[in-house]
Amino acid sequence: MSSLQWHILGGNNKHNIGANSGLCVYEYEDENGKKCRKVLLFDAGLLQGDKHAPEYPELAQSDTVLADYARFLYKTDDPAHKPELPIDSIFLTHNHPDHSGALPLLILMGYKLPKIYATPYTARRFQQDLSNAGIDPSEWPKIYTIAPGKDIQEGAVAVKAFWVSHSTPQSVGFFIDTPEGTILHTGDFKMDQSVLWGPAFNEAQFKSVVSKPVDLLLLDSTGAEKDHDAVTEHDMREALHDVIAENPGKRIIVAVMSGYEENLASVAAVAAAEKRTLWVAGAAHEQSLAALRDTGLTLADQLGVNLDLRILGAGRAAQDLAQAVPESSVVVVTGSQGHANAALTRAAEGRHNALALDPAKDVIVFCAPSMPGQIGQRNRLLSTLRAKGFTVLTSGDLPLYPPGHARLPEIVEMVKLADPKHVLPMHGSAALREACAAAVEKMGRKVVRADNGDVIKVSRRAAKSAVPETKGKAPMTGLKTLQGSNWSERYYIQVSAPQEKPARKNAKPSVNGNVRHRPKIFKAD
Repeated sequence: MSSLQWHILGGNNKHNIGANSGLCVYEYEDENGKKCRKVLLFDAGLLQGDKHAPEYPELAQSDTVLADYARFLYKTDDPAHKPELPIDSIFLTHNHPDHSGALPLLILMGYKLPKIYATPYTARRFQQDLSNAGIDPSEWPKIYTIAPGKDIQEGAVAVKAFWVSHSTPQSVGFFIDTPEGTILHTGDFKMDQSVLWGPAFNEAQFKSVVSKPVDLLLLDSTGAEKDHDAVTEHDMREALHDVIAENPGKRIIVAVMSGYEENLASVAAVAAAEKRTLWVAGAAHEQSLAALRDTGLTLADQLGVNLDLRILGAGRAAQDLAQAVPESSVVVVTGSQGHANAALTRAAEGRHNALALDPAKDVIVFCAPSMPGQIGQRNRLLSTLRAKGFTVLTSGDLPLYPPGHARLPEIVEMVKLADPKHVLPMHGSAALREACAAAVEKMGRKVVRADNGDVIKVSRRAAKSAVPETKGKAPMTGLKTLQGSNWSERYYIQVSAPQEKPARKNAKPSVNGNVRHRPKIFKAD
């Protein structure tokens, strides 16, 4: 006898988007009758804390929330800890924090990670995250780079990746094939063919990978409430050309979110076409460009154009930018969400050491959405800029933001291509997942409605092969950051029981970065 289950650890939240994580458990007997089990984790993300509308009231004090992995991981400092379902391997769909951000924290919390599979760029970004967290390379898990279309064999489970268009390069979905049934995991996807780094979603490749009937489709629901065609990267590029044409003699300052490398590539393409120098300001964008170079994805080569790309910093670069005529430059900055230490916020407040803004010379363009939990600080930045006389353009003015997720027409297209027996809406609030479910049911498809903590039994033999078994509220863990306000600083987390003394406020890591400040954990059991 064999069984195939999908455990929803996070991502199917009530209000917010994040903490995306799912567990595939396949139990079977080998040819000798020995009982075997393969436990594969797909993504391990973070959910940003929201004190005003907390996903879990018990974790209202936390600024970061993730699934509780105690049942699935061994601990390096506790040999007595025996996980109930030890994970054999981790598969990453892409590098965004809501899909991979929990992994460095788990190491800091004393867990040992199994081997990890990821595309080359996702793997490199993950290594950067480990370094940013101050984790010594001796503690890093083994990371294997994968190529879409090739089997990754884990016992009797075969996993294949396929390219999907997203806001970050080398994003993938996964097709999970077992003798008991199949699961198709779309990851975060859209079908935009105009992405520049990509690779873009390819229908022929998808069909070659998904070569068997799909028993359960795990479907990205983030854009399900928007029944219209999405803004594409091509649309964004055209809009930026219009901004330049309508503001002759002006320098264009473009705020792009960290992790939206496709938006950065679109800005670069426009700068090259307009024969302008592209300046990049912000540590997050610099790390992205470094990771891309490390994996052979330089901007100029990828775009196939002559591109004058310069990193903006104090000294000669700052002098060169200050002396350049405004119409010769496009400046990409971090800070689209108004974070205090981001490049645009510091420049708006006169605190940036290399970028001085001038309302007579600069037009500020936000190529980004308003993210939940960050709307207030973003609006404050917008107000500050406008009060100082800057022309500020957002996606409310022009098609300046290509979303990273499929809109409803693309979701419907994915269901048609996959032709699944059952569809489980994933990656979204309850309202978004219900909108996805309603659209899928309108197509005459069977829908599985499930929340965090539910387990889906999958079988190609059973008439009801995807019935959720509710295991109760998913155990989640909350972390409160006590030090380190900037993402590039050591991420200080504290785990101490209320009766224990907190860490000293001025505690610093040792040179090798091995100091541990145990996180203060608030559990929602």
